[in-house]
Amino acid sequence: MQQVVKWLKRIAVVVAGLAVVGSVAVYAISQYQIDKQYDIGLAPYTLNSDPAAVIRGQRLATIAGCANSCHGAQMEGTVLFNDPGVAHINAPNLTKVLPEYSDPELVRLLRHGVKRDGTTTWIMPSQMFAHLSEQDLHDIIAYVRTVPERDGPMREVTLKPLGRLGIVLGKFTPVVPKIDHQKHHAAVAPEKSDVLKTGEYWVKNACTECHGQDLKGDDFLQAPDLTVALAYSEADFYRLMRTGKGIGDRELGLMTEVGA
Repeated sequence: MQQVVKWLKRIAVVVAGLAVVGSVAVYAISQYQIDKQYDIGLAPYTLNSDPAAVIRGQRLATIAGCANSCHGAQMEGTVLFNDPGVAHINAPNLTKVLPEYSDPELVRLLRHGVKRDGTTTWIMPSQMFAHLSEQDLHDIIAYVRTVPERDGPMREVTLKPLGRLGIVLGKFTPVVPKIDHQKHHAAVAPEKSDVLKTGEYWVKNACTECHGQDLKGDDFLQAPDLTVALAYSEADFYRLMRTGKGIGDRELGLMTEVGA
């Protein structure tokens, strides 16, 4: 019996050791991804904030989620995600963050997901902004530059053990590698008379934020494959877009929050 107990203790020590080694490995690999620098240069950019651009930009910034969405009603910042075992993530106060960025740096952040320090964003959907036309991106920047400074939560991405494990397992991925940075992404906004092309343009530049570039859904955000839209009548789908409520008046989590 003593021999069995001795072996059980040895096994427990080995298991504990492996757990420690595994934890260190998960931390090291995830921290490498967090600290990784991306060498994407700045392109020349000059902002002309004419009043018409600011007015157009307010509407576009709301559609794109800069205003009245992830970053708060007035871009003052919000707690975007908070789970004690996974992560605490703020969508930071843009009224204080944006003045830190030059216009070329802001364009790089939006189109390529690269922050001022060269590291990647994790939640901000730069892969969506990458497809905006030059004019629409310009108008958004023109508007957000005019919003007065407000108090609100600043940057915070605190990853807990499950969050770091999610990085290692590829369930929580950085934004920069999702974008093809070698091609010019800016689209040409279609004529409004071409309803199908206009719809495609805005699906790529709005729905992809939560549902992924291929519209097949996002597990992290619990956003479904958009083929689910085939189950909706035109009237039900219109109501979904306006209210965030699904068929049968169902609450749909993030979609309901966005549509409300």
